[in-house]
Amino acid sequence: MSHPVSRTKRSIRQTGFTLVELMVSITISLVVLAGVVNTLVVSKSNFISQREMASLQENARFALKYMTDEIRMAGASGCSTPLHVANSINGGSAAWYMSGAGLQGYEYDAGVATFPSDFRANVRANTDSIAISSGTSTGLQVTGHNPNSAVISVSPNATFPQGMIMVMGSANCDDVGIFQMSGPNNGNANHIDHNTGAGITPGNCSKSLGVAPGVPNADCTTSGNLTSVSFGAGSTLMALQSEAYYVGNSESDSTVPALFRQRMALNTGTSTPYTVAEELVQGVENMQILYGVDQIVSTTGAAGNDGLADAYVKASSLTTSAQWSNVVSVRLSLRMRSVNPVYTTNVDYPVFEGVAGTNGSDLFMRQYVSSTIMIRNYKK
Repeated sequence: MSHPVSRTKRSIRQTGFTLVELMVSITISLVVLAGVVNTLVVSKSNFISQREMASLQENARFALKYMTDEIRMAGASGCSTPLHVANSINGGSAAWYMSGAGLQGYEYDAGVATFPSDFRANVRANTDSIAISSGTSTGLQVTGHNPNSAVISVSPNATFPQGMIMVMGSANCDDVGIFQMSGPNNGNANHIDHNTGAGITPGNCSKSLGVAPGVPNADCTTSGNLTSVSFGAGSTLMALQSEAYYVGNSESDSTVPALFRQRMALNTGTSTPYTVAEELVQGVENMQILYGVDQIVSTTGAAGNDGLADAYVKASSLTTSAQWSNVVSVRLSLRMRSVNPVYTTNVDYPVFEGVAGTNGSDLFMRQYVSSTIMIRNYKK
């Protein structure tokens, strides 16, 4: 009896990748990974650029809009072209924030010593500054005025604190008076006082708010030209608002430039005005300002004294109050800078308004913005 022949089982071998196949696979994986990493790097770079650009443009819009609104209202006192301005505050003409001057510019080229002492140390090199004074929009109507007792009757009741710097325009706009409110001290009354004494600082040198005939302006340095005048019913009384704008280093990061406002405030405990610095927006690297002057005698062929700018000049070219009174517009130019570096290679930037440019080696993004602003109230 024959037996079936048993089949020999084949041994099953487990095969793998050869060295060549592994090297090819690794190479392909590295190429793919490099592409992914490069895509991520490019995407992150684009994101940073877009974020910095959006932030830069937003900061530029804010800075231009904010300063434009304030400059446009420079000199607002209820009267656009007063014949006489009297400042009865002790030292008021010497303190930029109590002088009542609607507009005053400071040119870095003329030296930082020309800037007000309360913020000159914080100004970045080669940047300009501008100070603006105006009456607040929430004014009171004068219903009567007794210059002998220095009492102004108002409607509605006044809520200003004692020591506030005030500006009053007459109903016929012939006179504007600037004084420190001596009373009352309860913050809610139907009258305001402008007397001397009363424990306020610096106080009033006189209760006279008028100017002698033939004299356009007078203050405590020319107190003989201050004279008594009655501001009748229909006159307007407002608190004086004074602000200066300059470029400094950010309080949160000294390597970042920022736009600052130096604002007049009132220490209600001692009724003493002072100024305080406030950071408005980062990224403003430089500010250059030119002033449009309506020349009485035109040198450009255009008609003079017509309310239009015949020439744009630096602040250092305007050395008298009479020259400043002929300013009808302001050309404001800002150089914006990103808060963080953006580029990977140097970017050359041109000269900015006569100020030497930068070679871009710091890799920051920059943009120039500019606006010309007509002044509504300042032309005398």
